[in-house]
Amino acid sequence: MGKVIIWGLKSDYHSHKFIQSAFHKNFLRMGFDSLWVNDRANNAHIIQAGDIVFAVDAAAKNLPIVKGANYVLHNMSPEAMQLEENHLVIQVHTSSCSGTNVGIPYVSWDAANRTLFQPWGVPTPPQTWRSPKRNRSANEYWVGSVWNNELNQGNTHFIEEYVKALGQQNISFFAKGTPTRIHPNGISESRSMSYVQNSAVGAAVVGEWQKNNEYIPCRLFKNVASGALPSSNADFSVLFGTEGGIFDPDPNLLIQKVLALEYSEKCRLVQEAQQRILPYTYTAGITRILTFLMNR
Repeated sequence: MGKVIIWGLKSDYHSHKFIQSAFHKNFLRMGFDSLWVNDRANNAHIIQAGDIVFAVDAAAKNLPIVKGANYVLHNMSPEAMQLEENHLVIQVHTSSCSGTNVGIPYVSWDAANRTLFQPWGVPTPPQTWRSPKRNRSANEYWVGSVWNNELNQGNTHFIEEYVKALGQQNISFFAKGTPTRIHPNGISESRSMSYVQNSAVGAAVVGEWQKNNEYIPCRLFKNVASGALPSSNADFSVLFGTEGGIFDPDPNLLIQKVLALEYSEKCRLVQEAQQRILPYTYTAGITRILTFLMNR
């Protein structure tokens, strides 16, 4: 096996930049020779036979096809690239994914289309994960974007309801870490975890499209790793168990139930949840990717 190349978005502004960054950092943690490069024609010479190239449609205009190299693609067609068996497609898990479950929730393998469906997961290693804070905060920190699009796939509407419900409990809402063109890297993993750990609720709420299509946000795993109770307006009990978290579509009830938990019970549930998300670290996801990539 050659080196790993994360192709695209190193210097560019895009939401997928954080996923590229997480792959690069975790390959390095695992001892791989990993390079992260921009989608530039003058980087084409870097890819050699035996290398593993991670690419996404948002940054693949100058991606070269090198004989003997292996390609891991997101939102790209291997047929259009004339790739044969030296490729793997990775897609996020939704209710419409195909294939066979591999033995853990939200992960499926479609052998016919060489597609692995799995959540992006949590980028930080378990030894950095945190416990709940004892004292209740008067603030709720949302790390990431509040957004919507023409297909109404975003979270804006439910976030508005969530903010109103927080206000009824005298909790102030603050959005943090949204990347901009001036600050394309957002905030550090450590600072992100601190914001979530110091949140009154720390719920991983989602928009209606995400809930109806069973999209699994990486925020769900990141928040648990940061010491937050598994909680959402979507039902993730298939992963955490019916008694392993608070899942309620009503934002008022969701918040009230989380706040009503005793600190000792919250600690117990978070510890159990952190054990349950171990298969969803980036290192675990990378191991699955490499296993199926080499399964030809």
